Amino acid sequence: MVMLKQNSLDKEEARIAAMRARAEARTQRFLNARTRTMGVDKAGLDAQVEEKRQAKEALRQANMDKAAYDQQILRMLEENEAQARAEKMAALNALREDLLQKASEPKNDLPKIGDSVNAEDCGTGAAQYFAGEDKNKDSRRRLQQAQMRQWTSQQKAEKAARNMEENEDEMRFHQYLMAVDDMRGQMENENKARTAADRLNFRKLNEEQAALTRATREQDRQLAAKMDDMELTHVKNDPFLNEETDFGTSAVAPHRVRPDHFKGFNKEQVQWVYAKNGELVEAHQKMKQDERDTEKAWGNHVAAVTRVMEQNEQESKAQANYMNKLQTDVLNQQRAEQLAKKAQSKEDRFGSVDGGFYKGFGTSCR
Repeated sequence: MVMLKQNSLDKEEARIAAMRARAEARTQRFLNARTRTMGVDKAGLDAQVEEKRQAKEALRQANMDKAAYDQQILRMLEENEAQARAEKMAALNALREDLLQKASEPKNDLPKIGDSVNAEDCGTGAAQYFAGEDKNKDSRRRLQQAQMRQWTSQQKAEKAARNMEENEDEMRFHQYLMAVDDMRGQMENENKARTAADRLNFRKLNEEQAALTRATREQDRQLAAKMDDMELTHVKNDPFLNEETDFGTSAVAPHRVRPDHFKGFNKEQVQWVYAKNGELVEAHQKMKQDERDTEKAWGNHVAAVTRVMEQNEQESKAQANYMNKLQTDVLNQQRAEQLAKKAQSKEDRFGSVDGGFYKGFGTSCR
């Protein structure tokens, strides 16, 4: 059962994939404007017919596979139901045999009850009849039962008549539906025939249009090829298009040139231009060399001046250092003398007289 289900799913997936492929191909054909607007592609139409036939065949095969699958499922269900009924019947038979076996045992074989008592034959002491009791109850009950049977029979007859009338109505409605289906089928056949005739006419018209389109394309191609050949011949033989230098020579004088027909210089003119360009290149190179020599001389001059300036600056720094040192020495000497004077002044402040004071007498030149 699982295998059948898997096969059915695989076929369904294949059918869906085929439908998607056909839709994709159809979309591609619609997107191609050349195929869509210029006549009918007979090969494409044949391919569509073949695709439809294959689709119908695939659908028919899928329906047959589904019907076979359903038949197999139904057969399996019937087999399962038959097996279940057989098992149930076997269980009931076993239960019946068991009950019969138990009923045949002596303890279950009881004597039957005696015959029923006829109440009319009994006396008053049997307490079967009492005063005021309805003795016609049984006959009246039988009459009522007969009346109920009559009513039931009448209702059954009425119901059967209604059922028969409903069946006749259903039969008439069925005949009406059959007639409608026949009429619909006839109309569909007529429509199919008319559609087939229209398709045939359209096909003929499309084939004629396609033939006319092919003929027009062939004429256009031949005309285009002829025009291309004429254009190539003209291009090959036209001196203006071939860039001939003599084409620009003026008819007034050979050394004059028409600007509107100028196509370039000849070999002598080109060589003269090359020679002039060579002279210009040499002059330019010489000028560059002179500039390099001038720049080199100026660089040497700047280097010499820089060296002299550096030497002068070093000498100036040395002179400044020397002067700073002399000034420092002088300041140190002045500072020492100042300190000595302060010390001497401090000593002289108390008015003491030492031996030096007397040594000064008689030493002057007076």
